[in-house]
Amino acid sequence: MRVTTAQMYNTLLSGVKQQQTIQDQGNAQIASGTKFQTPAQAGTAYKTSLDIRHAQVGLQGDLESVTTAESRLSSSMTMLNDMVNVMKRAQTVAVQMSSANVSATERLSAAQEATQLLNQVISDANQQWQGQSLFAGTAVDKTAFIPDALGNMVYNGNAQDRAVTTNDGQQIISNIRGDNPAFAAAFSALEGFKTALLTNDAAGVQSALGALTSAGDGVIGMTSDVGARLSGVRLNQAAIGDRQLNLQIQLNTHEAVDIPAVVASMQQSSIALQAAYKQISQLQSLSLTNFLR
Repeated sequence: MRVTTAQMYNTLLSGVKQQQTIQDQGNAQIASGTKFQTPAQAGTAYKTSLDIRHAQVGLQGDLESVTTAESRLSSSMTMLNDMVNVMKRAQTVAVQMSSANVSATERLSAAQEATQLLNQVISDANQQWQGQSLFAGTAVDKTAFIPDALGNMVYNGNAQDRAVTTNDGQQIISNIRGDNPAFAAAFSALEGFKTALLTNDAAGVQSALGALTSAGDGVIGMTSDVGARLSGVRLNQAAIGDRQLNLQIQLNTHEAVDIPAVVASMQQSSIALQAAYKQISQLQSLSLTNFLR
């Protein structure tokens, strides 16, 4: 009789432990909102979660790289757009100053504006982004354009592009280099225009107008190139955002606990636990009675 009672008692204790485990796991799931918290609870499922989270980290890295490229290209676009406006203004002034009725004094006054326009283009070309030279290639610590011995602006960067590479191997060029001929053409056209105005050279002003128009078209071409790259980068950003959202939905679906189901399971477990406690109490009373006999 004592052996049988002991066996029953051990069986009940094992059941109590099992129900307590259900209660503990249920409370942990409700508190965390996830089905499992450790590898021991669900090895394969836990690994799947780690794989999804690893993919999320990779995508976040890609997004940061692409966002850096987007920022650099946006700054380049701003500077190039300003150069386009400068070249358009120079063309307007050239049309005005090419008339035979314009006086030397008027051309001399216009030369001051031409000088300002040239200086503005040089300033745009030497613009920095986050403390780094924007148009100097990968020679970010150098000023992109410097004057040579004759005072002509020459490229001071290198011939290497700045690029970011995503985890899937996609490479995104995120700069326009100053060795693009359009920069030199813009400097030369503005310099020639200024000289023609200073020397009251009507024919030279007319010739400068053609050079300014051609150089302006070259800057517009660079702007279009940057615009195309920006569109591609922004599409890439959107695609990464979609993939991040899909991964998060996948992770939530994989990990998220069904609260109503857990609560129902805990309620059933609680009923079973109370029944086990009652049986244990009865066995303890019976054992005590048998002992007293």
